[in-house]
Amino acid sequence: NSYNADLRLKKISESILDAFPGIGSSRKAALPKKFGSVQRLRKSSIEDIQQVPGFGKKSTEALKAFLETRTKSDKSV
Repeated sequence: NSYNADLRLKKISESILDAFPGIGSSRKAALPKKFGSVQRLRKSSIEDIQQVPGFGKKSTEALKAFLETRTKSDKSV
């Protein structure tokens, strides 16, 4: 059961992060590995995300803004 749950989590994470412009496969894979879920990623601080290799201040701020707008549009559906 945990194997299937991990696959679902990976699929969900990838589908959301695929829509983020300019993210490569290594950075996209590093986020779920560090945070475990998109929910945790959304709640994380800019400082926490900057600890992920490849994420500086500018890219982290862009990611947080993307996730914030994505969350708002998800709630309005």
